[in-house]
Amino acid sequence: MEPEVFIQAKVSKAPRSLPLSRRLAKEIAPHEVFLLVCSLVFSIFAIFASFRIPEWPFVLLDMAVAAGVVFGINLWTTLNSSQEIGIWLRRARLLYLFPVIPIYFEAMGLIAFPLHGHDFDSILIATDRLIFGVNPTQWLWQHFPTWPWLTEYLMICYSLFYFLPLVLVIDLYLQCRKNNKEWSWSFRDISREEPSSSVEQVVFIIVYGFLLSYIGYLLIPSIGPRFTLHNFFDLSKELPGLWLTEPLRNILNRGENILPGMSINEVLRGVNRDAFPSGHTDITALTIILAFQFRSRFRWPILIIGTSLIFSTIYLRYHYVIDIIGGLVFAAITLYTWQWLRDRMLILRARFS
Repeated sequence: MEPEVFIQAKVSKAPRSLPLSRRLAKEIAPHEVFLLVCSLVFSIFAIFASFRIPEWPFVLLDMAVAAGVVFGINLWTTLNSSQEIGIWLRRARLLYLFPVIPIYFEAMGLIAFPLHGHDFDSILIATDRLIFGVNPTQWLWQHFPTWPWLTEYLMICYSLFYFLPLVLVIDLYLQCRKNNKEWSWSFRDISREEPSSSVEQVVFIIVYGFLLSYIGYLLIPSIGPRFTLHNFFDLSKELPGLWLTEPLRNILNRGENILPGMSINEVLRGVNRDAFPSGHTDITALTIILAFQFRSRFRWPILIIGTSLIFSTIYLRYHYVIDIIGGLVFAAITLYTWQWLRDRMLILRARFS
């Protein structure tokens, strides 16, 4: 087992003789380059389509905040010379992504519907009917039991969407620590070779998966069957839970700009268009696959909760079945193309370092 001093010495850091801008460029990881590229693309798009996007200044603000956080934490890491602080910075570089990703989701919500001027739910409904001959969420309501304990369990699983990839990343980080390999995913001066650790690979794939699904929302904005095939305000009566279902449902509604007391017209104007593809399915499928690929200690709980989560998207009426299929397709695209995209991000980074 390698001593801690030797491990810390292995972490490569850009020489302090280099200009700060080049040192900062060397510090930024491929997934962070991708985040910055997406911030730039979303901003340019909002400016050029400002005549159709009334809230385009808020898109620019969201993207400025996201880019500022990425630059800020990398600048902090670049200027840091303390090994003890460096350990906490590396941990922070895992955790800060999870509150940053929703900023892009919010920006997408400001763009998608105004850009098209209409939703695509009718096409998604027709596709489900073509495949199954029925509307699956309505069929479930008529033929599948709606026991309160089942609704409670599925609502809890659905609410763990962001936490499953977080659990996976933390577990892989702890495995690196246990095997004295923390240095190997420091994100510092990463070359064009294969990712140096499971942590770096998983972080890039998850970030890529999130943002790719957001692009799908921009192309095919849709609100889902709880609004189009069911009465949104009857959900609590038709799918009652036990103790946590209603509080969790309210929290999720707030995350989609649905506030208590809103009329249905206000809800339909403000809700995020995030039905196709199912991001819950996309990211959960990626998390399950990666958990087994890297033999996470939590791979079986992730599988059980993850499969329940995917089913819950239909049972709780958040998605059409075609959204689930789309999420699986997007997950496959992510797994097939992530290495190519990572190389492109490294080439782009090299131009500034």
